[in-house]
Amino acid sequence: MMKEKKNFSNDLSILVYSCKKNSDMWDIFLRLFRKYWEFCKYELVLVTDSLPDEYKKTNVLHFDREIIFDGQWSEMILNALEVVNKPYVMLWMDDYLLCDYVNNNKIDELIQIAQKYSAANLRLMESPIIPCEVFDGVKNIGCYKPGTAYSISTQVGIWDSKFLNKYIKLNWSAWDFERLGSLEIKDNKHPFLVTLDYAFPYEEAVRRGKWMDNGVRLCKRNGIKIDSNKRKIMTNWDLTKIYFKGAILEINPTLVMKVQNFFNKSKN
Repeated sequence: MMKEKKNFSNDLSILVYSCKKNSDMWDIFLRLFRKYWEFCKYELVLVTDSLPDEYKKTNVLHFDREIIFDGQWSEMILNALEVVNKPYVMLWMDDYLLCDYVNNNKIDELIQIAQKYSAANLRLMESPIIPCEVFDGVKNIGCYKPGTAYSISTQVGIWDSKFLNKYIKLNWSAWDFERLGSLEIKDNKHPFLVTLDYAFPYEEAVRRGKWMDNGVRLCKRNGIKIDSNKRKIMTNWDLTKIYFKGAILEINPTLVMKVQNFFNKSKN
C-alpha cells in the first residue's frame, strides 16, 4: 500500500501494540486519532502479529507504519524499539482512544521534562487509585516511588527507549511488565513521572475484550457504530466487578499486587 511520505519528529515514535484478533479496533482508533490529533508530528506505528486482508485495502485508514512481529509482547516491543530507533516512544494499547483535541505544545513540553530529568517514564494521566508524590517542585508533575504497585503502568506514557531495552524481560506480557516490573525494577536514577493536569485526553474504551460504557458513549458521540457481534458490550454486572476490584486495590495497592504475583507464579 502506498503512503504519503511525511517528515516526522526524530524525538519520539508512537507505538500502538495490538494483534490481528483486535483489528476491529484499528479503524475506530484511527478515526478518533486523526480527528483529535490531526497535526501529530510523531510517527504512528502499529505493532502487530499480522495484518488482515481488510486492512491492506486502499480505502481504509492506515497507520503511518506497520511493524509485523509474531511473538510475546516483550519481543514485539523490543523489536519495534530497534526498528523505529528513537530516543523516546509513546506506548499505547489499541483500545485507548482519544476523546478530545491534543495540544502539540503540551506534548513538546512533557518530552522536554522527560529529557531534563532523565525520566524512565512520564505517564500522561494520573491514576485515580494509586497515589503519587510531588516531584522536585515541578508544577503539575508527580512521581511514583520505584518498587511500588503500578509505579510502572501500561497506560499511555512517554518512555525512554534505553530504559525499556534495559529492563523489559523476554517472555514478559504487558501485564508482567506492569505487575512484576513495578515491584522488581527499582531504578532511582530514572524517575517515574506523571502529569497531573489532564494533558492528554483519552479513554480506556475496552477491558477484558468488552466495550466499557465510556467507550460506547465516546463512539456514539463521534458517529462511530459499534458492532456488538464482533465485540460485546459490558453488562452492569461486568462493570460492578471492575469497580469492586478497584476498591479492593485502593486499600493497599502494593500488597494486593504482591498477592496477585504470588498466585500467578503458583499457576505457572
